[in-house]
Amino acid sequence: MINSDVFKQIEQVKYLAMENTWRYRPIIRIMYHNHLRYKYWHYKEDIYNELKKYPQFKDYTLDNLKNDLDYLVENKNLEVLQDSKKAKTLEEFKNRQFKYQLSQYTIEIERMIIELEKLQGENKGSLDTDLVETFRKKLESFLEIKGAPPKKVYSWWNEISDYFKKINENYQDYIKSFYTPKVEELMKTMEFITYKKDFIKYLKEFIKGIQGNIIYLEKIFSEIDEDEVKALLNKVLEHEKTIPRLNYKLDEGEFMRTNLARWQSIQNWFLSTEERKSDCETILDITNEIIMKITRYASQISERRNSGANRKLEYRKLLELFYNCKDLEEAHKLSAVTIGVFSTRHILGNPIRETESINSSIFEEKPHQVVVKPRTRKYRERLTKTPIEDKREQKEKLKRELRERAERERKVIEELIVDNKIVFKDLPTLTPFQRNTLLRWLSRANNNKTKKSKTEYGREYQVLLQDGEKITLNCQDGILIMPNYILLFN
Repeated sequence: MINSDVFKQIEQVKYLAMENTWRYRPIIRIMYHNHLRYKYWHYKEDIYNELKKYPQFKDYTLDNLKNDLDYLVENKNLEVLQDSKKAKTLEEFKNRQFKYQLSQYTIEIERMIIELEKLQGENKGSLDTDLVETFRKKLESFLEIKGAPPKKVYSWWNEISDYFKKINENYQDYIKSFYTPKVEELMKTMEFITYKKDFIKYLKEFIKGIQGNIIYLEKIFSEIDEDEVKALLNKVLEHEKTIPRLNYKLDEGEFMRTNLARWQSIQNWFLSTEERKSDCETILDITNEIIMKITRYASQISERRNSGANRKLEYRKLLELFYNCKDLEEAHKLSAVTIGVFSTRHILGNPIRETESINSSIFEEKPHQVVVKPRTRKYRERLTKTPIEDKREQKEKLKRELRERAERERKVIEELIVDNKIVFKDLPTLTPFQRNTLLRWLSRANNNKTKKSKTEYGREYQVLLQDGEKITLNCQDGILIMPNYILLFN
């Protein structure tokens, strides 16, 4: 579920996008650099002296700075404390000498901004399988570390979390770089050919390294029980409670939920389930896709380069051959071989070949005749008149055969009628024709509200069902288990 804090505004970031941002950001940056040198509290005079070094603050006054600091305090970017140590008189105390320090929110915001500034023109991502191997070796010590003291377990858990974070972020950043418009354009240029081999080698080594480690990781995760994970995280919590921190209250339930979710994320990253594919498997699929993309682009570049090759030398050689011909007849023959026949007429045929040999010459096969028709609208093909054949005798013969077959089938069916009814449980072994006919009659009557129908031979019948009774109907091609029906004939 999304935390309720997500729906609230973050006041501490307002200073990044305002009319006076050009004044607020330098103030925060100066205080942040001093924070890195362990100087946490600042007087406004110190900040003012630093700002005046820049030409943008030429007309900037101490009162302007005081107003800006008050805004940043109000916006929760700065924390303020009244310094009464230097006050020797009541007048000095009334002047309220304040000292300022950055709030924890603002420190984290500045860290993030500095990291974002470094991102421009820099790609930190890599597909380093050594990280996965180091992570695997660290995870192998789970069964040993779970019995260690809380302090050692705490250090182990932090290392595992840091390794996983590096693996995830490095892989995400590196793969993302292949889907930027700039890289897409670069892969379509001729210069990319020189990098193609190294890229593919690098990606294949990564796939090989991941596949070599994932088997061991799956085995390790299968040996770790959920209760063991909870017991280990309880030790991490136990040590966390021993670390003294000011102005911080540890929520034990939230701490356990967060770390259990982190362990589940680590498992999901490496292990696939029936419902979802693991992130590791997804990365392997994407890497294979990138290799195919690189190969495709390289192939297209090579084709473009070869299609545009300079054929000047080939034309020069051809001209020399024509120049050295003895007479015009020989030049005609050379032209037919090198250039082909001029003004040819192609006629498409579909002859039946006597051989499928690829070495067979067209001159060795029989000729194929093509009838050329005039290209006029008035042309009509000549129709061959054929008299109507008298087939009355064949029709009569066919009718007799159909009537005889229908009579035979009727007799076969009526043999099953005993006392004007057919009781299915008393039937002998049936032929496929008998079974299909009876089932057709059942279906026809059951689809009627009155449960009545008529056979193909004109006899009316009604279907009765014996409730709750199942019978076995023996047929020549199998056994049919069905309700016990009775057909009553009129």
